[in-house]
Amino acid sequence: MRTVLDEAKSWFLETLAYTDKLRVVVVEGIRRDTPTDIQIGSHVIKGAYALERSSESRRVAVHFPRTVAWQVVDESFTSADTSEVRDDEGFLATLTRSAYLQYVEAHHGWFRDVVGPAAHYRLWTENEVIDVVAHDEPVVESLVDTPPADAADGTSSRS
Repeated sequence: MRTVLDEAKSWFLETLAYTDKLRVVVVEGIRRDTPTDIQIGSHVIKGAYALERSSESRRVAVHFPRTVAWQVVDESFTSADTSEVRDDEGFLATLTRSAYLQYVEAHHGWFRDVVGPAAHYRLWTENEVIDVVAHDEPVVESLVDTPPADAADGTSSRS
């Protein structure tokens, strides 16, 4: 599923809230111009570029109407599942086969009888993987005229 999200290098989760629908707001991670070295234990990775939120970062809201279930997992604790089938490798993907979708259908399957079928959507951010099972495709909305909530906190990641 190609969206405005695929125009950026990376995204950070800003907020995730549920009222009558699930709303996820992400902030663009912008690559610094100057590389730095990263030390992890005794290993040094040379020439890494930090990704950080700044006043130039775009903000995007992803709305998931009529959700069935969702989960947020620290991306450090996820691994590739070769049995999954997804539409592409973008930041927002549609999965037609996944263990999470099978779990939701097995344990919360009444939604099919009450509302109808649902699909599995996955939103990747720098630190979180957000899996959503919803009846309708997500709506992606660029947020302009609103600065990132934490542009000045120095939060960054490396790529």
